[in-house]
Amino acid sequence: MKPRFVHHLLLLLLITCKTSLLNAQSTMEWDDFVQDMYEQYTYQDLDDEQQEWTDGSLDALLDELYEIHLSPINLNDLKSKEGANKLLTETTDQLAKLPFLTRQQIEAIVYYVNVNYPVRTLGELMMIRELDYLTRFRLMLFCYAGEPSTEGNYTLRRLWHFAQHELTMRTDIPLYTKEGYQDKPQSVIEKSPNKIYRGNSNYHSIRYQLKSMHRVTAGFQIEKDAGEDYFDYFSGYAMLNHIGNIRTLLVGDYKLSFGQGLVINNCMSFGKSVGWGLFSNTSVTHGIRKHSSMSEANHFRGAAIDYTIGENTHLTAFLSYQNVDGTLRSDNKNAISSLKTDGLHRTLLERSKKGIIHELSAGGHFSYFHKGWLLGLTGIVTHFSKPLAPKFNTPSSLYRQFYPQGTLFSAVGASYSYRRNKWVIQGEYAISTSNGVDDNSVTPTQANHSNPNTGIAAVNSMRYSINSYTYLSALLRYYDARYATIYSKAFGENSRPQNELGAFVGITAEPWTKVQLEAYIDCFQLPELSYRAAAGAKGIESQLKMTYNPSERSTWQIRYRLKSKQQDVKIGNNETQLYDATRHNLRIQWNYRLNEQFMLKTTATGVYYITPSSSNEIGYLWTQHLRWERQIKAFRGKQRADLSLTYFNTESYASRVYTNEPSLLYTLGMTSLFYQGIKVIALYSTNISSRLSFTCKFTTTKYFNRNTIGTGLEMINASHKEDLQLQLKWKL
Repeated sequence: MKPRFVHHLLLLLLITCKTSLLNAQSTMEWDDFVQDMYEQYTYQDLDDEQQEWTDGSLDALLDELYEIHLSPINLNDLKSKEGANKLLTETTDQLAKLPFLTRQQIEAIVYYVNVNYPVRTLGELMMIRELDYLTRFRLMLFCYAGEPSTEGNYTLRRLWHFAQHELTMRTDIPLYTKEGYQDKPQSVIEKSPNKIYRGNSNYHSIRYQLKSMHRVTAGFQIEKDAGEDYFDYFSGYAMLNHIGNIRTLLVGDYKLSFGQGLVINNCMSFGKSVGWGLFSNTSVTHGIRKHSSMSEANHFRGAAIDYTIGENTHLTAFLSYQNVDGTLRSDNKNAISSLKTDGLHRTLLERSKKGIIHELSAGGHFSYFHKGWLLGLTGIVTHFSKPLAPKFNTPSSLYRQFYPQGTLFSAVGASYSYRRNKWVIQGEYAISTSNGVDDNSVTPTQANHSNPNTGIAAVNSMRYSINSYTYLSALLRYYDARYATIYSKAFGENSRPQNELGAFVGITAEPWTKVQLEAYIDCFQLPELSYRAAAGAKGIESQLKMTYNPSERSTWQIRYRLKSKQQDVKIGNNETQLYDATRHNLRIQWNYRLNEQFMLKTTATGVYYITPSSSNEIGYLWTQHLRWERQIKAFRGKQRADLSLTYFNTESYASRVYTNEPSLLYTLGMTSLFYQGIKVIALYSTNISSRLSFTCKFTTTKYFNRNTIGTGLEMINASHKEDLQLQLKWKL
């Protein structure tokens, strides 16, 4: 007994020492975490044509993560009732929602809790060798060490008694007038009815959510976009978790993700970062997620169930029916040229596109886990009431011949994942089919073979752990140009797994206690025609990122990214040739906590864009951010004030720069800036009472080299603009 006692005493002293250091350090702020997420998504520099595929999946994931941040995971609730060697699905599910954790790290956390129960402080995370410095800091946003829950039986009465209600209301008020809101003579409106927005310029949204005992979640959200004359979007859901053999049952709006995302993934898919997207737990099956964001597209509406057949076997089935927006072809009103995903219905033309397609989707996923192997089989069938028939009758649009075509789309895929000792391998193989389009429904120049979307896709990856903090990663992918699905998203250069061949290698390491390094290189080729590029376009992307914590109060981060991608350049009247367009991006950020109330953040970003068809461009920005916050002891609330000043200077949109700014709850904080000017943000948030909180944000942007802002109906006839945002959150 004596050696065991001495061991426990030394362990306690070590934890106490390290915890005091951890508490003294400046913990990661939510905004910093959001910036890390945006780096993996927004900084991919998608082309304009690719931007049409963006669907709000990032803000949906941010919504879910912020809910966990507000109601963090109690580490002591990870204690298994069946012993430390039994990792219950329910406990791992809680941590599996955090995208920066690998499955190996999740299992290590659960194992530590079971062996060393109870966990006294978050400082004990330092004792888990699988967790590096940055991961431990991220976990502090989503976990705490408290008294274990004693929830008992889950009767309806107890579920209602422990229910937590939250109502959030938001209003955006622009202090300027865009062209679409200008008063126009009735004669002009009658002649050009689409040159005016039908509603006022204010934005409104209402969000309600109920949560009880980690078993029941329900909610709804309604929204009126600026320019719309009424609340035209309503979404709701009700979800049960871990009730008997039912792992998840959801009725309403939801998202799905299985395998590597080749067949179904309308949840979040991170970019090429080694530490996030490639081997996070979200790169492996994570099933059903509620759709609680204001994004009006790219989700399912109906019912989904995840049922536990046996100890290691799960079966997921889903059925969805909804009306989706689309753009009718001008030459055939019975066909759709493209799906409309922005959710805006401000003009008569935009209203005419609302809900004109009936979509029916059904499918499922079967998974089996045994001795480190996770095997899965996924399938989906989607039917549209009108055929998708994209136009590609001009030389510049020929690449659209590979877009989804037809009324019936199906895909099936087999996925695998295996971990043993220091190795992790995973991958997926899939095939897609569609019924194509009837040649009579398109012009002769567009007639393709009857089944244009029969293709295959494959992705395989591996990871080797040199030690607890150093990982080598590699990935190979092949996506056929004719592989086209409606709800897929996977690792790659394009926003969809299509027309791509690539190889990726990366490394992440913590060579010293206060230094974290991450580097990767990705080589890819687009075998067939693509946006702005002829067949066979090639590219390369690489990144080196270093995070350094020289003291308890200070953090430095330096990131350099290089991306070179071929695109068409005219060399004659009718001839084009592929040339490299190269973008260099350097960002330096310094965070410094002055004391418990004040924090400074300084960011400098530079972009050097090399194009073969015109002169090279330079863009840069500098941002100084000051935050003040203090605790309100009366009802354990918090006051916070942010002041941010950004100066930016770019030659055009091509050399744009990105910045992360203070924002309201459940709103996006990353924006792109171009041309020359300054942007000032003032944000104030406070708890009015223990149940009521209020946030106000004022933003002003001044351009030095522009007399107007925006184009078309979004144009502002001034060189500056001011916005006011108000948000009220009430915990009922």
